[in-house]
Amino acid sequence: MVKILQKEDVFFHSLNGITSNSQVLIILHFDYFINKGDLKILKNKYENIILIPIDESKSITKNAEFIFELIAKGNKITIVFNSFYKESFGDYFNFEFKNNKLISFIEVSKFCESMLKKCYVSDNINIHNSDIVNLKYFTIYPRIVKKTIDWIFGIVIYVISQPLWLISAIKIYFESPGPIFYIQSRIGINNTNIRVFKFRSMRIDAEQNGAQFSNKNDDRIFPFGKIMRATRIDELPQLFNILKGELSLIGPRPERKVFIETFEEHIPHYNERHAIKPGISGYAQIMYPYGAGLKDARHKLMYDLYYIKNWNLKLEAKIIFLTIYTIVTKKGI
Repeated sequence: MVKILQKEDVFFHSLNGITSNSQVLIILHFDYFINKGDLKILKNKYENIILIPIDESKSITKNAEFIFELIAKGNKITIVFNSFYKESFGDYFNFEFKNNKLISFIEVSKFCESMLKKCYVSDNINIHNSDIVNLKYFTIYPRIVKKTIDWIFGIVIYVISQPLWLISAIKIYFESPGPIFYIQSRIGINNTNIRVFKFRSMRIDAEQNGAQFSNKNDDRIFPFGKIMRATRIDELPQLFNILKGELSLIGPRPERKVFIETFEEHIPHYNERHAIKPGISGYAQIMYPYGAGLKDARHKLMYDLYYIKNWNLKLEAKIIFLTIYTIVTKKGI
């Protein structure tokens, strides 16, 4: 059972649906950092998941009474809290439960990284995760490994994909007469401007009203353009960017400056993703479904930061494998 407490709920007065002698996860100060994929992971371990938003978390007495009732039913409870809001626990909350063997506490940053394999990023621009503030970027070893992978895969993919280049050029020409390639300014490593090459998948007048996010049912995308996006064929020309050293095979998605400026105003740590080269594919792309806007940018950032912080060859191989799987099964954008 997953319960999200809203202000109008009388949730503290009823435990209907909460099973006895079960594993219970309570997330205090919940600010919607969990997505459907995360819930699937958590439901494999916890029979009951209770999400209590920040405003309701401040009700110390109600929270304490509610947890006592859960304990009385023999439940083993894990409480996730945000250290920034620790004052909402109060001395009473800590004192009452500190030595109870049925209760364990875990800070939200450690919870996200250990359980959900992503770095916690608050939805409050004024709240900063100290683990990210002190983030160590790629050392010389991963840079050499990634550069080698980029060159080997870049050349191999370029050679074997030549038939797709020809087919794509022909289909674009007949379905949407105009340029075959689309060149767009994106932000690369250390906030440098790069020109990214792609097969054009939208009408030539797609942005006559200014820059805007695309979506799954975007009517600006012509039929073969949808196929290219789903299979990532439209990304093939970015192999030139890889060989030029501007992009990596795996890394944060290169974003447009106009969107980055908005994201940096509202999402803590957003600029940290520019400490490494952006990539054609990445951890965020394979872990999070397609989406656009602040909410989705925040979720994707959590995965990008986890990738930077926890990079290893196994993680790189996993992303490459899942990217290939996405292309073959057409589960891309």
